[in-house]
Amino acid sequence: MPKPLFGDNGSGMHTHISFWKGENPIFAGSGYAGLSDEALFAIGGILKHAPAILAFSNPTTNSYKRLVPGYEAPVNLAYSQRNRSAACRIPMYSPSPKAKRIEFRCPDPSANPYLTFSAITMAAIDGIQNKIHPGEPLDKNIYDLEPEELAQVPKAPGSLADALDALEKDHEFLLRGDVFTEDVISTWINYKHKNEVEAINLRPHPYEFCLYYDV
Repeated sequence: MPKPLFGDNGSGMHTHISFWKGENPIFAGSGYAGLSDEALFAIGGILKHAPAILAFSNPTTNSYKRLVPGYEAPVNLAYSQRNRSAACRIPMYSPSPKAKRIEFRCPDPSANPYLTFSAITMAAIDGIQNKIHPGEPLDKNIYDLEPEELAQVPKAPGSLADALDALEKDHEFLLRGDVFTEDVISTWINYKHKNEVEAINLRPHPYEFCLYYDV
């Protein structure tokens, strides 16, 4: 369960991605944080499609109780080599080109790994093929940012319903090579809306008794 306890850290399933061509790690280069252009484009693809990816990587209503400001939760759809609130982080533990990789911090343990890793990979490939640049890194301390500046940083979806809506609007990149099909995506969206989002919305929550029992 991604967020079993209110006021405590949730459980993430941080996912590390690296692409290789034969014996060569193609994410290693001379750009920001030792990344290649291909790595930056892969980050661009992941960030562009992140709201849709989260429908698979964060597939429960409870997932979005983890993705809230604080607790080093990756709520900002940005990248950085040190900012743990960014969705994509570049680990800098080793100078070896073979260790160069991207860490996508949004996923949690409730995710189906087959669907999640496939969606992340397809987004990265789309970024490389279409040269989607991720813009400038978010290396500033977010707690020092002015509200106006922080408002310019794209945010992760705030609910499972929002992520499912994003997937419905943005899934063409998943269909290439028949990795996903329209049927798989529509079935996932409809099932999640009916059996989880709507089911929970229709049922009284225990905390509502604390708020409203004596109203």
